[in-house]
Amino acid sequence: MRRLCFFLFLIILVQPSLADNNLTFVSTWQRIGLFEGPGITYWQTGWLNAGVEVTLLERNVAGTWVHVQRVDTSGDVLLDGWVMSAFFNLPDDFDFGSLPVSSLPDADIDNVNSQSMSQLFSVPVIPEISLAMQEVYQRGVEAGNHPNVITKVGDSLMQNDEYLQVMSQPNYDLGGYVFLTQTVEFYRESAGQPSVAARLGLTTYVVFDPMWADPAQCEAGESPLNCEYRLKRPSVALIMFGANDVQHMTDAIFDEQMRLLVEETLAQNIIPVLFTFSYHPDNEFWWQAINFNLRLVQIASDYEVPLVNLWSAARALPEFGLDVDRIHLKNSGVDWLDFTNGREARYGVTLQNLLTIRVLHEIRRSIPHEIDSPDNATDF
Repeated sequence: MRRLCFFLFLIILVQPSLADNNLTFVSTWQRIGLFEGPGITYWQTGWLNAGVEVTLLERNVAGTWVHVQRVDTSGDVLLDGWVMSAFFNLPDDFDFGSLPVSSLPDADIDNVNSQSMSQLFSVPVIPEISLAMQEVYQRGVEAGNHPNVITKVGDSLMQNDEYLQVMSQPNYDLGGYVFLTQTVEFYRESAGQPSVAARLGLTTYVVFDPMWADPAQCEAGESPLNCEYRLKRPSVALIMFGANDVQHMTDAIFDEQMRLLVEETLAQNIIPVLFTFSYHPDNEFWWQAINFNLRLVQIASDYEVPLVNLWSAARALPEFGLDVDRIHLKNSGVDWLDFTNGREARYGVTLQNLLTIRVLHEIRRSIPHEIDSPDNATDF
Protein backbone atom coordinates (compact mmCIF):
# COMPACT_ATOMS: atom_id res chain seq x y z
CA MET A 1 0.00 0.00 0.00
CA ARG A 2 2.87 2.40 0.83
CA ARG A 3 4.37 1.88 -2.63
CA LEU A 4 1.00 2.42 -4.32
CA CYS A 5 0.42 5.68 -2.44
CA PHE A 6 3.95 6.79 -3.32
CA PHE A 7 3.39 6.31 -7.04
CA LEU A 8 -0.07 7.93 -7.00
CA PHE A 9 1.50 10.93 -5.31
CA LEU A 10 4.27 11.12 -7.90
CA ILE A 11 1.82 10.87 -10.80
CA ILE A 12 -0.28 13.70 -9.37
CA LEU A 13 2.84 15.74 -8.65
CA VAL A 14 4.54 15.48 -12.04
CA GLN A 15 1.58 15.13 -14.41
CA PRO A 16 1.15 18.89 -15.03
CA SER A 17 4.78 19.20 -16.14
CA LEU A 18 4.28 16.75 -18.99
CA ALA A 19 2.90 19.54 -21.12
CA ASP A 20 6.11 21.52 -20.68
CA ASN A 21 7.85 21.89 -24.03
CA ASN A 22 11.23 22.19 -22.29
CA LEU A 23 11.28 18.62 -21.00
CA THR A 24 14.40 16.63 -21.87
CA PHE A 25 13.90 13.19 -23.44
CA VAL A 26 16.87 10.83 -23.15
CA SER A 27 17.79 7.16 -23.00
CA THR A 28 20.46 5.14 -21.24
CA TRP A 29 23.20 3.12 -22.86
CA GLN A 30 22.86 0.23 -20.43
CA ARG A 31 20.16 -1.39 -18.28
CA ILE A 32 19.97 0.24 -14.84
CA GLY A 33 17.89 -0.17 -11.70
CA LEU A 34 14.77 1.92 -11.11
CA PHE A 35 14.10 3.01 -7.52
CA GLU A 36 11.40 4.85 -5.57
CA GLY A 37 13.85 7.60 -4.60
CA PRO A 38 17.40 8.91 -5.15
CA GLY A 39 19.40 6.10 -3.58
CA ILE A 40 19.73 2.37 -3.12
CA THR A 41 17.98 2.37 0.25
CA TYR A 42 14.72 3.13 -1.55
CA TRP A 43 12.75 0.15 -2.86
CA GLN A 44 13.80 -1.00 -6.30
CA THR A 45 10.67 -1.10 -8.46
CA GLY A 46 12.10 -2.36 -11.73
CA TRP A 47 14.60 -1.67 -14.48
CA LEU A 48 15.16 0.96 -17.13
CA ASN A 49 16.32 -0.84 -20.25
CA ALA A 50 18.93 0.62 -22.58
CA GLY A 51 17.50 2.71 -25.41
CA VAL A 52 14.12 3.32 -23.77
CA GLU A 53 13.33 7.03 -23.99
CA VAL A 54 12.31 8.76 -20.76
CA THR A 55 11.77 12.28 -19.51
CA LEU A 56 14.11 13.83 -16.93
CA LEU A 57 12.01 15.55 -14.26
CA GLU A 58 14.26 16.41 -11.31
CA ARG A 59 17.53 15.50 -9.59
CA ASN A 60 19.02 15.08 -6.16
CA VAL A 61 21.29 17.79 -4.79
CA ALA A 62 24.49 16.09 -5.93
CA GLY A 63 23.11 15.40 -9.40
CA THR A 64 24.04 11.73 -9.16
CA TRP A 65 20.40 10.53 -9.28
CA VAL A 66 17.54 11.73 -11.48
CA HIS A 67 13.79 11.22 -11.46
CA VAL A 68 12.56 9.85 -14.80
CA GLN A 69 9.18 9.14 -16.31
CA ARG A 70 7.83 7.51 -19.45
CA VAL A 71 4.29 8.09 -20.72
CA ASP A 72 2.30 6.81 -23.68
CA THR A 73 0.63 8.97 -26.33
CA SER A 74 -2.46 9.42 -24.17
CA GLY A 75 -0.41 10.68 -21.22
CA ASP A 76 -0.71 7.55 -19.09
CA VAL A 77 2.38 6.86 -16.98
CA LEU A 78 4.18 3.68 -18.05
CA LEU A 79 7.31 4.07 -15.93
CA ASP A 80 8.22 6.35 -13.04
CA GLY A 81 11.17 6.28 -10.66
CA TRP A 82 14.74 7.26 -9.89
CA VAL A 83 17.94 6.08 -11.59
CA MET A 84 21.62 6.93 -11.41
CA SER A 85 22.36 9.82 -13.74
CA ALA A 86 25.69 8.53 -15.03
CA PHE A 87 24.39 6.23 -17.76
CA PHE A 88 22.38 8.56 -19.99
CA ASN A 89 22.99 9.45 -23.61
CA LEU A 90 22.81 13.20 -23.07
CA PRO A 91 22.60 16.02 -25.63
CA ASP A 92 25.90 17.90 -25.88
CA ASP A 93 24.45 21.03 -24.31
CA PHE A 94 22.53 19.32 -21.51
CA ASP A 95 23.15 20.46 -17.93
CA PHE A 96 21.87 18.62 -14.84
CA GLY A 97 21.86 22.04 -13.22
CA SER A 98 18.81 22.91 -15.32
CA LEU A 99 16.70 20.32 -13.50
CA PRO A 100 14.80 21.23 -10.34
CA VAL A 101 16.19 19.77 -7.11
CA SER A 102 13.97 17.22 -5.38
CA SER A 103 13.03 17.56 -1.72
CA LEU A 104 13.40 13.79 -1.20
CA PRO A 105 16.26 12.82 1.14
CA ASP A 106 19.25 10.90 -0.22
CA ALA A 107 18.15 7.76 1.64
CA ASP A 108 15.00 6.07 2.92
CA ILE A 109 16.22 5.15 6.39
CA ASP A 110 13.03 3.18 7.13
CA ASN A 111 14.45 0.47 4.88
CA VAL A 112 17.78 0.25 6.74
CA ASN A 113 17.83 -2.47 9.41
CA SER A 114 20.86 -1.28 11.38
CA GLN A 115 20.37 1.75 13.62
CA SER A 116 23.99 2.82 13.15
CA MET A 117 23.79 2.54 9.37
CA SER A 118 20.43 4.28 9.41
CA GLN A 119 22.04 7.22 11.19
CA LEU A 120 24.83 7.30 8.64
CA PHE A 121 22.51 7.04 5.63
CA SER A 122 20.39 9.89 7.02
CA VAL A 123 23.22 12.38 6.49
CA PRO A 124 22.94 14.22 3.14
CA VAL A 125 25.61 13.46 0.57
CA ILE A 126 26.18 17.18 -0.08
CA PRO A 127 25.87 19.53 2.91
CA GLU A 128 24.51 23.01 3.25
CA ILE A 129 27.17 25.58 4.13
CA SER A 130 26.56 27.09 7.55
CA LEU A 131 26.69 30.79 8.33
CA ALA A 132 29.58 30.00 10.67
CA MET A 133 31.64 28.68 7.74
CA GLN A 134 30.78 31.68 5.60
CA GLU A 135 32.20 33.84 8.38
CA VAL A 136 35.32 31.65 8.63
CA TYR A 137 35.85 32.03 4.88
CA GLN A 138 35.48 35.81 5.07
CA ARG A 139 37.87 36.16 8.01
CA GLY A 140 40.39 33.96 6.26
CA VAL A 141 40.37 35.93 3.03
CA GLU A 142 40.66 39.19 4.98
CA ALA A 143 43.66 37.69 6.82
CA GLY A 144 45.40 36.68 3.59
CA ASN A 145 44.04 33.22 2.75
CA HIS A 146 43.61 32.78 -0.99
CA PRO A 147 39.96 32.37 -2.06
CA ASN A 148 40.86 30.20 -5.06
CA VAL A 149 43.23 27.87 -3.19
CA ILE A 150 42.21 24.51 -1.79
CA THR A 151 44.32 21.80 -0.27
CA LYS A 152 43.88 18.22 0.84
CA VAL A 153 44.78 16.58 4.12
CA GLY A 154 44.79 12.83 4.62
CA ASP A 155 46.41 9.51 3.83
CA SER A 156 47.01 7.79 0.49
CA LEU A 157 43.33 8.10 -0.45
CA MET A 158 43.84 11.86 -0.58
CA GLN A 159 47.35 11.69 -2.04
CA ASN A 160 46.07 9.73 -5.07
CA ASP A 161 47.15 11.44 -8.30
CA GLU A 162 43.69 10.95 -9.80
CA TYR A 163 42.08 12.82 -6.92
CA LEU A 164 41.77 16.55 -7.67
CA GLN A 165 45.04 16.78 -9.59
CA VAL A 166 43.19 15.69 -12.75
CA MET A 167 41.07 18.80 -12.28
CA SER A 168 44.07 20.94 -13.28
CA GLN A 169 44.19 19.46 -16.79
CA PRO A 170 42.68 21.77 -19.45
CA ASN A 171 40.96 18.99 -21.40
CA TYR A 172 38.38 18.15 -18.72
CA ASP A 173 34.89 16.94 -19.65
CA LEU A 174 32.13 17.53 -17.10
CA GLY A 175 29.49 15.67 -19.11
CA GLY A 176 26.10 16.73 -17.78
CA TYR A 177 27.60 18.71 -14.90
CA VAL A 178 28.08 21.90 -16.91
CA PHE A 179 26.88 23.97 -13.97
CA LEU A 180 30.12 23.13 -12.16
CA THR A 181 32.34 24.71 -14.83
CA GLN A 182 32.99 28.01 -13.05
CA THR A 183 33.86 26.19 -9.84
CA VAL A 184 36.34 23.96 -11.67
CA GLU A 185 37.94 26.99 -13.32
CA PHE A 186 38.13 28.88 -10.05
CA TYR A 187 40.00 26.15 -8.15
CA ARG A 188 41.70 24.40 -11.07
CA GLU A 189 45.26 25.62 -10.62
CA SER A 190 45.49 24.91 -6.90
CA ALA A 191 43.88 21.48 -7.36
CA GLY A 192 46.92 20.36 -9.32
CA GLN A 193 49.36 21.04 -6.50
CA PRO A 194 50.60 18.22 -4.23
CA SER A 195 50.11 18.52 -0.48
CA VAL A 196 52.70 17.88 2.22
CA ALA A 197 49.77 16.94 4.48
CA ALA A 198 48.47 14.17 2.20
CA ARG A 199 50.70 11.14 1.89
CA LEU A 200 50.93 7.38 2.22
CA GLY A 201 50.62 6.19 5.82
CA LEU A 202 49.55 9.52 7.28
CA THR A 203 47.17 9.25 10.24
CA THR A 204 45.35 11.65 12.52
CA TYR A 205 48.30 11.37 14.89
CA VAL A 206 51.26 11.88 12.59
CA VAL A 207 49.69 14.78 10.69
CA PHE A 208 50.69 16.73 13.83
CA ASP A 209 54.15 15.13 14.08
CA PRO A 210 57.09 17.23 12.77
CA MET A 211 58.97 13.99 12.11
CA TRP A 212 56.58 13.42 9.19
CA ALA A 213 57.09 16.87 7.70
CA ASP A 214 58.98 17.38 4.44
CA PRO A 215 62.35 18.88 5.47
CA ALA A 216 62.75 20.46 2.04
CA GLN A 217 59.59 22.55 2.46
CA CYS A 218 58.79 22.70 6.16
CA GLU A 219 60.40 24.65 8.95
CA ALA A 220 62.06 23.03 11.94
CA GLY A 221 59.47 21.73 14.41
CA GLU A 222 56.61 22.31 11.98
CA SER A 223 53.95 19.63 11.55
CA PRO A 224 52.81 18.48 8.09
CA LEU A 225 49.45 20.17 8.73
CA ASN A 226 50.81 23.56 9.74
CA CYS A 227 53.45 23.40 7.04
CA GLU A 228 50.81 22.85 4.35
CA TYR A 229 48.63 25.65 5.63
CA ARG A 230 51.62 28.04 5.74
CA LEU A 231 52.74 27.12 2.23
CA LYS A 232 49.34 27.34 0.58
CA ARG A 233 47.25 29.76 2.69
CA PRO A 234 44.14 27.94 1.43
CA SER A 235 40.56 28.99 2.03
CA VAL A 236 39.34 25.37 2.09
CA ALA A 237 40.96 22.16 3.35
CA LEU A 238 39.54 18.85 2.15
CA ILE A 239 40.11 16.33 4.94
CA MET A 240 39.65 12.57 4.92
CA PHE A 241 41.05 10.10 7.43
CA GLY A 242 39.77 6.80 8.74
CA ALA A 243 40.56 3.95 6.37
CA ASN A 244 43.98 3.52 7.98
CA ASP A 245 43.19 4.82 11.46
CA VAL A 246 40.35 2.33 11.89
CA GLN A 247 42.88 -0.51 12.06
CA HIS A 248 45.00 1.05 14.81
CA MET A 249 42.86 3.09 17.23
CA THR A 250 39.51 3.30 18.94
CA ASP A 251 36.77 5.53 17.64
CA ALA A 252 37.08 7.65 20.80
CA ILE A 253 40.74 8.41 20.08
CA PHE A 254 39.93 9.02 16.42
CA ASP A 255 37.31 11.50 17.57
CA GLU A 256 39.84 13.35 19.72
CA GLN A 257 42.39 13.60 16.92
CA MET A 258 39.85 14.72 14.32
CA ARG A 259 38.59 17.41 16.66
CA LEU A 260 42.14 18.69 17.10
CA LEU A 261 42.53 18.74 13.33
CA VAL A 262 39.27 20.64 12.82
CA GLU A 263 40.10 23.12 15.58
CA GLU A 264 43.57 23.82 14.17
CA THR A 265 42.08 24.35 10.71
CA LEU A 266 39.41 26.71 12.00
CA ALA A 267 42.02 28.58 14.06
CA GLN A 268 43.68 29.50 10.76
CA ASN A 269 40.32 30.60 9.32
CA ILE A 270 40.26 27.74 6.82
CA ILE A 271 37.04 25.85 6.14
CA PRO A 272 37.59 22.14 6.94
CA VAL A 273 35.51 19.92 4.66
CA LEU A 274 35.25 16.44 6.18
CA PHE A 275 34.52 13.25 4.25
CA THR A 276 33.08 9.98 5.45
CA PHE A 277 35.03 7.10 3.93
CA SER A 278 33.84 4.07 2.01
CA TYR A 279 34.51 0.69 3.58
CA HIS A 280 33.78 -2.88 2.58
CA PRO A 281 31.30 -4.82 4.77
CA ASP A 282 33.46 -7.95 4.50
CA ASN A 283 36.43 -6.21 6.10
CA GLU A 284 37.33 -7.08 9.68
CA PHE A 285 36.81 -3.53 10.92
CA TRP A 286 33.47 -2.88 9.19
CA TRP A 287 31.49 -1.91 12.28
CA GLN A 288 34.39 0.09 13.64
CA ALA A 289 34.42 1.98 10.33
CA ILE A 290 30.72 2.73 10.78
CA ASN A 291 31.50 4.11 14.25
CA PHE A 292 34.36 6.20 12.86
CA ASN A 293 32.08 7.68 10.22
CA LEU A 294 29.42 8.44 12.81
CA ARG A 295 32.06 10.25 14.84
CA LEU A 296 32.82 12.37 11.76
CA VAL A 297 29.13 13.18 11.40
CA GLN A 298 28.96 14.34 15.01
CA ILE A 299 32.13 16.40 14.70
CA ALA A 300 30.80 18.13 11.59
CA SER A 301 27.59 18.93 13.45
CA ASP A 302 29.36 20.20 16.57
CA TYR A 303 31.61 22.58 14.66
CA GLU A 304 29.11 23.39 11.87
CA VAL A 305 31.64 22.34 9.24
CA PRO A 306 30.70 20.75 5.89
CA LEU A 307 30.70 16.97 5.64
CA VAL A 308 30.51 15.07 2.35
CA ASN A 309 28.88 11.68 2.87
CA LEU A 310 31.06 9.73 0.46
CA TRP A 311 30.28 6.53 2.34
CA SER A 312 26.58 6.83 1.49
CA ALA A 313 27.09 7.85 -2.14
CA ALA A 314 29.57 5.04 -2.77
CA ARG A 315 27.14 2.33 -1.61
CA ALA A 316 25.61 2.35 -5.11
CA LEU A 317 28.93 1.67 -6.87
CA PRO A 318 30.37 -1.76 -7.69
CA GLU A 319 32.33 -2.94 -4.64
CA PHE A 320 31.34 0.36 -3.00
CA GLY A 321 33.81 2.24 -5.18
CA LEU A 322 36.76 0.33 -3.73
CA ASP A 323 39.75 -1.25 -5.43
CA VAL A 324 40.75 -4.90 -5.05
CA ASP A 325 42.43 -4.21 -1.69
CA ARG A 326 39.04 -3.04 -0.35
CA ILE A 327 40.71 -0.03 1.27
CA HIS A 328 41.60 2.39 -1.51
CA LEU A 329 39.09 3.90 -3.88
CA LYS A 330 39.25 2.56 -7.41
CA ASN A 331 40.90 4.66 -10.12
CA SER A 332 39.40 5.05 -13.58
CA GLY A 333 42.81 5.19 -15.26
CA VAL A 334 41.92 8.50 -16.93
CA ASP A 335 44.37 11.31 -16.16
CA TRP A 336 41.94 14.15 -16.75
CA LEU A 337 38.64 15.10 -15.15
CA ASP A 338 35.98 13.10 -16.98
CA PHE A 339 32.35 12.67 -15.96
CA THR A 340 31.30 10.87 -19.13
CA ASN A 341 30.73 7.18 -19.83
CA GLY A 342 29.40 6.56 -16.33
CA ARG A 343 32.77 6.76 -14.59
CA GLU A 344 31.37 8.46 -11.49
CA ALA A 345 29.04 5.47 -11.03
CA ARG A 346 31.81 2.89 -11.44
CA TYR A 347 34.99 4.31 -9.92
CA GLY A 348 35.33 5.57 -6.37
CA VAL A 349 37.93 8.23 -7.16
CA THR A 350 35.81 9.71 -9.95
CA LEU A 351 32.86 9.90 -7.55
CA GLN A 352 35.15 11.46 -4.94
CA ASN A 353 36.18 14.12 -7.47
CA LEU A 354 32.59 14.87 -8.41
CA LEU A 355 31.40 15.22 -4.82
CA THR A 356 34.42 17.37 -3.95
CA ILE A 357 33.70 19.78 -6.79
CA ARG A 358 30.04 19.71 -5.82
CA VAL A 359 30.74 20.81 -2.23
CA LEU A 360 33.19 23.46 -3.45
CA HIS A 361 30.37 24.72 -5.66
CA GLU A 362 28.15 25.01 -2.58
CA ILE A 363 30.86 26.95 -0.76
CA ARG A 364 31.25 29.39 -3.65
CA ARG A 365 27.47 29.82 -3.87
CA SER A 366 27.22 30.61 -0.17
CA ILE A 367 29.76 33.41 0.05
CA PRO A 368 29.43 37.08 -0.96
CA HIS A 369 30.50 37.74 -4.53
CA GLU A 370 33.06 40.37 -3.60
CA ILE A 371 34.94 37.85 -1.44
CA ASP A 372 34.89 35.18 -4.14
CA SER A 373 36.82 37.33 -6.59
CA PRO A 374 40.26 37.04 -8.20
CA ASP A 375 41.52 40.23 -6.51
CA ASN A 376 43.35 38.34 -3.77
CA ALA A 377 43.64 35.04 -5.62
CA THR A 378 46.99 33.46 -6.32
CA ASP A 379 48.71 31.77 -9.26
CA PHE A 380 50.88 28.65 -9.17
